[in-house]
Amino acid sequence: MNFSIPSSVESLENIKNHIVRTPLLFSKRLSNEINSNIFLKLENLQKTGSFKARGALNKILSITNTKNVVAASSGNHGAAVSYALSQKNMVGTIYVPKNVKKSKVKNIESYGSKVVKFGDDCLDAENEAIRVSKEYDFNFVSPYNDLDIISGQGTIGVEILDDNNDIDVVFITVGGGGLISGVASHLKSKNPNIRVIGCSPKNSSIMINSLNKGKIINSVSKDTLSDGSAGGVEEGSITFDMCNQLIDDYCLVSEDEIALQIKNSINIDNMIIEGSAAVAIASAIKMKSQLHNKNVAIVICGGNIGKDTLNKIL
Repeated sequence: MNFSIPSSVESLENIKNHIVRTPLLFSKRLSNEINSNIFLKLENLQKTGSFKARGALNKILSITNTKNVVAASSGNHGAAVSYALSQKNMVGTIYVPKNVKKSKVKNIESYGSKVVKFGDDCLDAENEAIRVSKEYDFNFVSPYNDLDIISGQGTIGVEILDDNNDIDVVFITVGGGGLISGVASHLKSKNPNIRVIGCSPKNSSIMINSLNKGKIINSVSKDTLSDGSAGGVEEGSITFDMCNQLIDDYCLVSEDEIALQIKNSINIDNMIIEGSAAVAIASAIKMKSQLHNKNVAIVICGGNIGKDTLNKIL
């Protein structure tokens, strides 16, 4: 299976001095609940609080021109691009939807880049950033529709197999598909038998719905605690075909299931995770009948959750 993605092993070499080498932690609680060996890849401990730092760094560090940089994000990708730019003493402009969480804006701005609010969801903000980049000939850094970004996210897969070469199944939350495309590409290049499960909230499962329909369909999303994975998918995104070939099964979870896993992670594990990370945990629990005695990796994709959201859940 070859999508001509830059090697995630080489990408890891490119970014390793700027990221946290996050642990793959055995979870006794979830292993008992699911009746399998559950390992959590803790990207909530990553720079900027999410896996997005990997892809953004891989992209920004590979840019050799001096043009301005623009990106679009509900928060995590924006913070990652802002952080990556700061590593080169640069700043950029990040477009976000008007309903973005204040905490995520603060996170982006803390690394020096400027925030511009535009539109009602991530796709509106993304389309505006793309328009501006074309009009002024700026560098647009996509959250997912870019091979350097995808390869950067794939470095998670490199680390997972370095820590545990016996993984049978991996659960990964799906938004635009950059994370799951990168990780699955690396995992399956090393072991095609590893099963990759794409996880989404029922309220916003654009990529999974599109895969089921055979084409990208940006239907309206409802509000979800998994705001990091919410929103539309860019028309013609390379991740659509990749997800179509790499994802073995899907799981959709409710807002109550997401909220419960955020609560359990705090109250039992003393660990703060965001909604999109809870989606992957909830999916593994929902599919536990298929996981008996398997070695299962769950990508805890981030820990950026607003205080208001957290208070409401708790």
